[in-house]
Amino acid sequence: MARERIAFIGLGGMGGGMAARLAESGYDMAVYNRTRAKGEPLAELGARVADSPADAARDADVVMLSLADQHVVTTMLYGPEGAVSALPAGGRIVDMSTVPPSFARQLGAKAAETGHSALDACVLGAPQHARTGELRVMVGGEEAAFDGVRPILETIGKEVVYLGVNGLGASMKLVLNMLMGVQMPALAEAVVLGERAGLPRDKILEMIAKSGYSSPVMSFRCPMMAERTFGRAAFKLSLMRKDMMLVLEQAQELSVPLPVTESAYAMLTAAKQQGLGDLDVSAILAFQERLAGMNDYPWPEPGPPDGGRLPGASGPPGGGRPPGASGLSVRPGA
Repeated sequence: MARERIAFIGLGGMGGGMAARLAESGYDMAVYNRTRAKGEPLAELGARVADSPADAARDADVVMLSLADQHVVTTMLYGPEGAVSALPAGGRIVDMSTVPPSFARQLGAKAAETGHSALDACVLGAPQHARTGELRVMVGGEEAAFDGVRPILETIGKEVVYLGVNGLGASMKLVLNMLMGVQMPALAEAVVLGERAGLPRDKILEMIAKSGYSSPVMSFRCPMMAERTFGRAAFKLSLMRKDMMLVLEQAQELSVPLPVTESAYAMLTAAKQQGLGDLDVSAILAFQERLAGMNDYPWPEPGPPDGGRLPGASGPPGGGRPPGASGLSVRPGA
């Protein structure tokens, strides 16, 4: 039986990794990204670099998307030269972006109107997991459509879970990302509190990373905080903030109070406003340092508009290791 032909749209850290994994696994693929240069490494693996979403989808059985938000997904599918205009009848749309569950439900209904099916197949993991096929995939949509693309999803994921109707994959992703979004500000607060109490920062981070209180996400980011390698963004702070906003929107719809999540969202929003949005979410530590008056630590680049410092901060802008930081190595985390 011939394998499905795939159109893959969105070649960022996660999308590029997933597309490369599929191309290396022998799938017939066309790829599209607004920045065409991001498709060139995929061309070396045998994929065709398309000129538009419609061009990518014209011979496809499955359109897969890994994009920043629901607005970009809509444009890529239904905008000028959108993929749906060229996707043959019976084609399947697999949206792997983190989107509101309500959008996933709407996409499922809209796809049916054009003779297609849509799945929200959200993924958990870092770019290196996408590249090696070790993601966790959570899926909502019609079970028949899921069964049709399951071999594709199992190529990129070590765990593939079908959850039910459209929107449930997106809901599961928000539940999991909510936990990460709460942990990062809490980790930053713990580090700053411990250091203010006289503890060496390298020992704080080392003991947290090795403790039973840690999670794989925290263990992964403790070394990043120690070395201040915030520019190597495994998960951008701005995207974490966006996901927490989606969590709060769903909580409002369901009348579920989330006071801890609201606090974390406020911290992430303030940090983004200070220029940390394009850095890894672990850069929330720099914002917490400034709140506590720890101005000797360098402000990460790119920094606030005033040249790299918050008002009143005395430390120089830029990266680098602060005094006393350890040489902890960064190890992959979930």
